[in-house]
Amino acid sequence: MRSPKEALRSFADRHPQIKRTATYLLRHKLMTVLILFLVWITFFDRNSLLLHVERERNIAALQDSISFYKREIERQKTFLRELESDPKQMEKFVREHYNLKKDDEDIYLIRRP
Repeated sequence: MRSPKEALRSFADRHPQIKRTATYLLRHKLMTVLILFLVWITFFDRNSLLLHVERERNIAALQDSISFYKREIERQKTFLRELESDPKQMEKFVREHYNLKKDDEDIYLIRRP
């Protein structure tokens, strides 16, 4: 039975490209560790850069939603102020949305297909 060292040498002799790569990596330990660290941080870490970018996109989308709803709230507040200040606007709104009428009126609803 061969020792693990002999088996590794035999494998390296059969695969020269792997031997060259391993030799290069062992010579440049700092570079190897740095590259492995960057790969780990970019892809595998709990707070990886990919997740960070995805969360930034989500934040941007949520901020767009917030600004949309703030504009919508302002528009609705303006509309409410108009209804409260102008009785004709109130009457128009009620007639259109709730189909209310005066006693001597008839309402005909025409539905568009």
